[in-house]
Amino acid sequence: MRVHSAAVLVIAMVPVMAVAQQFLPNVGPPVDPDTRFEVVAIKAVGQGSSQFLMRMTPGRFDSTVPIGILLRQALQKPDYQIAGAPGWTDTERYSITAKAPEGVPPAAMSVMLVNLLKDRFQLATHLETREQPIFNLVFARADGRLGPDLKPTSAECQAIIAERIAAAKAQLSGRGGPPPLPSMPGPNEPLPCGFGRLTPGLVAVSGRTLSQFAAGSLSDLARRPVIDKTGLTGMYDFALKFAPETAGTAGPFGLLPGAPPAAVDPDAPNLYTAVQEQLGLKLESARGPVEVVVIDKFEKPMLD
Repeated sequence: MRVHSAAVLVIAMVPVMAVAQQFLPNVGPPVDPDTRFEVVAIKAVGQGSSQFLMRMTPGRFDSTVPIGILLRQALQKPDYQIAGAPGWTDTERYSITAKAPEGVPPAAMSVMLVNLLKDRFQLATHLETREQPIFNLVFARADGRLGPDLKPTSAECQAIIAERIAAAKAQLSGRGGPPPLPSMPGPNEPLPCGFGRLTPGLVAVSGRTLSQFAAGSLSDLARRPVIDKTGLTGMYDFALKFAPETAGTAGPFGLLPGAPPAAVDPDAPNLYTAVQEQLGLKLESARGPVEVVVIDKFEKPMLD
């Protein structure tokens, strides 16, 4: 599940992670690639600390997660599109606090994180295109019939999403206020129009195209790129229920090391069967070009 620039992100790493995220496109002018945090402090995580936090709020960033999770968030790439990261990135944790310049847009956060890693961890990378295993998302049935849990988004919800997108664009151009949003739902509350939820064994979506789902949450869960080959262009709602393949707490930035296993339905099908039975679609193995970020250099930082 990818994080979009229109929302504030707060992640608390707990045994069951719920992410309620409004789906809005990245809007606004390009971010200056030299944008940096004004102040950065990196310290050792207290011995025995069980707090795992990555919090982005206006003007501030805090993190105590393993540095590999931070690397994936900065690069905006999942594991299968990152090569050459040192093994210690999945275990080493630092307490990082950073202050952003006043007035920078939310979309600048990943740029500032990359520059933080370049300045303090000596990060150096280059891009390669490699032939790798992928999945094509295709119809499971020859007649193209969809599954019982994949339903077109209502016209009313599509109108609400269009209104929010227009409001977000107007806000960034200085012509209006923030887009109208409902209150964030709890983990057991119904999902509002235009939001998504990810917990171990569940992906719930409202107002999302299949291409967006394939390139986002489904690719993350399948651990390889998923290319939408259905040809369907409309918005859909669904709740995909499945048995996760790995224990622990999976979030949009990877698996949290040492986390206790989350409670999931022992009778749930695996991801591939769930996609076929519930959505009427199928993940078909293939090979194709994949853009990979190769880590040339990444070192442990000097602490403050």
